[in-house]
Amino acid sequence: MPPQKSQNKSKKNKKTFTYVAPTEEEIKSMQTAARGKATHNSTSTWINVLETFRKDIGLPGKIDDVNSKEELERQLVLFFVSCKQQNGAEYSVQSIKLARFAIARHINTYSKIRPQEITNKNIYSELYNAITGKIKLLTDQGLGEIHDADAFTQDEIRKIINHPTMQPDSPKGLIRCIFWHNAFELALQAEVISIPADNAVIQDYELYFSKRPPICEDAFYLQPCNNNEVEFTGYWFKSAQMGEKLVKGLMKEIATITEINCDKRKFTNHSGRKTFIQISKSEGISDNDVMSVSWHKNPHSLAYYERPKSILQQNTLSQINSLIYNDTLLSNDKTANSFSSALEIFNESRSPLQQLNSNDLNELNDGQQNKEINGNDETIKKILHGNVFQNCNITFNVNK
Repeated sequence: MPPQKSQNKSKKNKKTFTYVAPTEEEIKSMQTAARGKATHNSTSTWINVLETFRKDIGLPGKIDDVNSKEELERQLVLFFVSCKQQNGAEYSVQSIKLARFAIARHINTYSKIRPQEITNKNIYSELYNAITGKIKLLTDQGLGEIHDADAFTQDEIRKIINHPTMQPDSPKGLIRCIFWHNAFELALQAEVISIPADNAVIQDYELYFSKRPPICEDAFYLQPCNNNEVEFTGYWFKSAQMGEKLVKGLMKEIATITEINCDKRKFTNHSGRKTFIQISKSEGISDNDVMSVSWHKNPHSLAYYERPKSILQQNTLSQINSLIYNDTLLSNDKTANSFSSALEIFNESRSPLQQLNSNDLNELNDGQQNKEINGNDETIKKILHGNVFQNCNITFNVNK
């Protein structure tokens, strides 16, 4: 009997199929499935633009077929120097940055010579210089940061969520409220979302689903009803979905009705996602944690969402200014474990700046350049406020 069981077990574990190598189409399909839908669409769009350019200037085959790093870089330099919109207008800086990362994703998936780090300025230096030069020229033409400023500030976010038109007490208010949750708070990019454990957010979603008719189209955003339709049916939404044009315009509608400054700014449905990532990064949240919500696959993809350097510099200078020009020193019973907490303590009190006098400059005569100044808070404040520093570097050593 024992030998019989052994034979049965051997037959059960026997391989009953033969492996077959996957086709190129199956491999590409599997690789594509690993990316988010929006990422895939962006990549496809820019590769189509690139291939159209290559065809127009008589380059053979596809970009995937280029078999040397040197030729690949040459063709990409030609593209970024020349690329324009279909109507002949220049792309914005934002679009050039998107194109760079989209083409990099494609190259690293389909190129015959993959992987290639085309975003690495040390390896692809000529391409880096071409793109950097393009961005500078576009910025000089007014197509730079000012047109890329499609993220909301924290003050604007507070204004939006507290505005009467954004409250879930009417069909239109509820649809805007839900859209805001999706676009900003959830940085919605996937077909399946995880709602945070926030009672207010959960209640909004529960209200939205309770006000939808039981039989309706398989779409998330439904058309809101008017007052007469609400009274007649008891539901806040129709069974038909909102049109694509209306959905795409929701963020711009929100910015307009909540009286956000839209002058020379472009707000689209992508603004919520960009705002979420910028604020998360500025608050020191790790790339991995941000990507768990945004569904980005690569930390390099977050580079596009970084706040412009000019804004970061302004914020840093404002923080340093607040730290220096404040009369309150850290007392013995107050300690700071970070720059931000130090600012909070210093910002508890502010007073008018005092004018600089000659006694404050005794240590700054011509024979004592590059000297380290050890002064109290009041002395440093007077010296810096006196506007006496020209063509020099100042290093601040802020100790606990």
